[in-house]
Amino acid sequence: MAVSSVLKRVVENLERDARKYRTPRCRISGGEPTLCESHLLGVLRLVENSERLGLFILETNGILFGADENYVKKLAPFKKVHVRVSLKAGNANGFKERTGAVGSFYELPFKAVENLIDAGVSFHVAAMTDPRIMPKEERKALTRKLASIDERAARNLEEEVVDPYDAALFRLRRAGVALS
Repeated sequence: MAVSSVLKRVVENLERDARKYRTPRCRISGGEPTLCESHLLGVLRLVENSERLGLFILETNGILFGADENYVKKLAPFKKVHVRVSLKAGNANGFKERTGAVGSFYELPFKAVENLIDAGVSFHVAAMTDPRIMPKEERKALTRKLASIDERAARNLEEEVVDPYDAALFRLRRAGVALS
């Protein structure tokens, strides 16, 4: 199947669900949708031209948008796109512990916020600040760092609570995350 027909099917499915749930909004979340730039941009082009779809929320951990400001600039022409950057930690150790990623990558989601601001892309920031997962001092560090980049983003921070599904708790404990 050609890529263009795959992308069309993705958008057709989004349009079908928008009709079913009587909403013009849609979002892509999970599996880090920014991993395949060409596919994501292709979907966004089709969404932009869709009469059925309105606001398109792109949920991301922000790592690739922090690493590549040119990728973010490619989002600027899309008026229907709103990016939700989900921060996982307030320091490098917390980032490594919760994500399994290299601790130094902790800075990249914050850099993504800077890149989104510079490119004029609509966005907001969410953070997994659930006190069972993130200590209070780390939460304070996260909000201070975010405020140093953009006070408005810090004021409008969407704070996430982890749903305590057995599988999620098992995975977090196995990764060494101390849960209260």
